[in-house]
Amino acid sequence: MEEIKRGGAQKARSYLPDLDDAGRLDEHQLVNVAAMTVPDGPGLCVFDEQGAGKTVTFIFAFDLLAKRHQADLALIVAPKSMVAEWPRDIARFKQDLYKTGVLAGARRDKVTAIRNGADIFVTNFETVVSMEQELTALLRARDGRAVLAIDESFYVKNLDARRTRALRRLREWCGRAYVLCGTPAPNAPQDLIQQFNIVDFGITFDNVALPDDRAAAAPIVQNAIDTRGLSIRHLKQDVLPDLPAKSFSRVLVPLQPIQQRLYQGALRKLIVDLRAADDASFNRELTSFLARRMALLQICSDPSMVNDAYDETPAKLLALDTIVREFVEKRREKVIVWSFFRHTVDSIVRRFADLGAVRYDGSVASVDERRDAVRNFQEDDVTQVFVANPAAAGAGLTLHRSRVAIYESMSNQAAHYLQSLDRIHRRGQEREVEYIVLLGDGTIELNEYDRLLTKERTAQALLGDQVQPAVTRESMLSDLQAAANLVGLENPT
Repeated sequence: MEEIKRGGAQKARSYLPDLDDAGRLDEHQLVNVAAMTVPDGPGLCVFDEQGAGKTVTFIFAFDLLAKRHQADLALIVAPKSMVAEWPRDIARFKQDLYKTGVLAGARRDKVTAIRNGADIFVTNFETVVSMEQELTALLRARDGRAVLAIDESFYVKNLDARRTRALRRLREWCGRAYVLCGTPAPNAPQDLIQQFNIVDFGITFDNVALPDDRAAAAPIVQNAIDTRGLSIRHLKQDVLPDLPAKSFSRVLVPLQPIQQRLYQGALRKLIVDLRAADDASFNRELTSFLARRMALLQICSDPSMVNDAYDETPAKLLALDTIVREFVEKRREKVIVWSFFRHTVDSIVRRFADLGAVRYDGSVASVDERRDAVRNFQEDDVTQVFVANPAAAGAGLTLHRSRVAIYESMSNQAAHYLQSLDRIHRRGQEREVEYIVLLGDGTIELNEYDRLLTKERTAQALLGDQVQPAVTRESMLSDLQAAANLVGLENPT
């Protein structure tokens, strides 16, 4: 695999003389397929950045393994929001060559789909847990000729999670396993361990002792991956050089008067209670303290989530009024608004109903409704605003009809944020992408956002990414101010 990675597409082609439709793949995708189909290989961690085409490489790798009579069944496990995308992509690249079965709906529907048989089964993480016995029987019957693919594999970063344990047991019956993810280590170096374990049965991290401290663990994890890990990663800036630039703007939003009083009161009381608690009582009441900290973020978004009597228009809704309508009505741009809280998603959808706003979050259970929301936003001229929760819509979707994304609020999960960035900055985007992050001025949100960015930089360093820092207003202003200082222009006005 290292030989293929070093040799690039030219070396990859020497391993792929029997690959059908090779001309449909980019050069980095040829490298992926060659590495994924190395004779007697156990599989691969494919950590290409979001939007670089990991789905395509798996489809072509499975097709080649089937052609070589090394595999005759694939089980693809993906987040619920992405299950429906796989059959479409398989049909797009391989037409009706493979029968694809989707394990969704009621249990009896899933059982029927298994009994009807297929070459490729697609399901979600929840089904892996609830139907592990049936899936085990399906894979065992193939006697090592089944292939397992885990899409957005950061979902299995935790060994204690039931889905991780179930997938590790299912992996025992598969000849090869692939984990696919653009953000495999969103929070800590340890996030990578279980993903490698699923591919290589624990070889990469065998006898590797890791300290609890994340900073101390990072070089140890990186060394294990460099010396023993079966992984590959390509960045969009390298493989899609014509992709437009992206820029970031922080907009500091002063809270409304009542909103400010509620925030300061909740913050003051939380600090007082934390100072009064000792470590033992803090640990006993940790859940309560975390909920109260989350309440601060809710107040920054919309205080009515924690105070029924609140009757102001929250500051960020007022800011959205200006920003969204500027882009939609004056600049004729479609806009995506990301919000972490369902209550706020409700408010934003109502507020921009006249702009054809659609939503994509946990409250939209129907796969058809979610698909329609994406299709309408991408294809028609009526749906101008797409309102979504990054936890539900942050992975797998293509929303590049827009070039503008606004963050009203976000979770503390770096994976959600990083995945959401690439919904508009991906293959097919032809215009410069703009991200606008609304942050309550002088609030805990500033620290939360900085923490997300720190996690992003840490993950990039861990994976060896050589990235050009994104352009921000702050970074550009800092550079220009330094240049002004050189010529004695200290405070240009």
